[in-house]
Amino acid sequence: MNLLMAIHQAFPEKKEDKHLKLLYSNMHPETREEIIYRKNGKSIDRVIEIDVTTGSRVKTTHYDYFNDKKIRSIDEYDRKSGKKIRTVNYVLYKSIDEYDINSGKKVRTINFNIKDETKISSIQEYDTETGNIVTISIYKRDGKTVSIIKKIDPETQKVTSWINNKNLEYKPVEPAKILTRSYDNIKLPEKKDKEDIAKLIDNLYRNQLKFENIR
Repeated sequence: MNLLMAIHQAFPEKKEDKHLKLLYSNMHPETREEIIYRKNGKSIDRVIEIDVTTGSRVKTTHYDYFNDKKIRSIDEYDRKSGKKIRTVNYVLYKSIDEYDINSGKKVRTINFNIKDETKISSIQEYDTETGNIVTISIYKRDGKTVSIIKKIDPETQKVTSWINNKNLEYKPVEPAKILTRSYDNIKLPEKKDKEDIAKLIDNLYRNQLKFENIR
């Protein structure tokens, strides 16, 4: 055995063991899970992921009531503040609600095609004060091109204008206001005239007179 071989055997080269590194990384995960079961103690209601460093929630996965293998919705939270920033819904069709991190109010909803969840069907934007919809963007079938944008008054919830994909703006035409009605000019009899008419009718019935005999 020569000197070089003896040195290699005594001090072998340190090679990175990927398998050991993977095991070590799993020993210190960034999040931990809390599983919440339903009252029956068997089916899962939701799974909460918590940041091990800050102790804040980062994600909550809600499962379907009748099938705990099916995801109903996912809430995502800001790692620093713990406030909700996004909710992904899977009921009927996929939609994403986005929230303002400061106020916690919903600012936008992205709705996806019921047959293809990679394509956007519409986007709703909300007024942070009233919580009402102020803008609706409707997409074409390709899920990328905007077809119509509707502007809505947050107070009255009426459409104020809409713009098509050619950037042509339209405004709804207000119906003409009717100033007078056909029955507004009808003059009603005064109280004294009403009393005289009532007395005349009473006399006619009391004396069994017929209107055609009156001259």
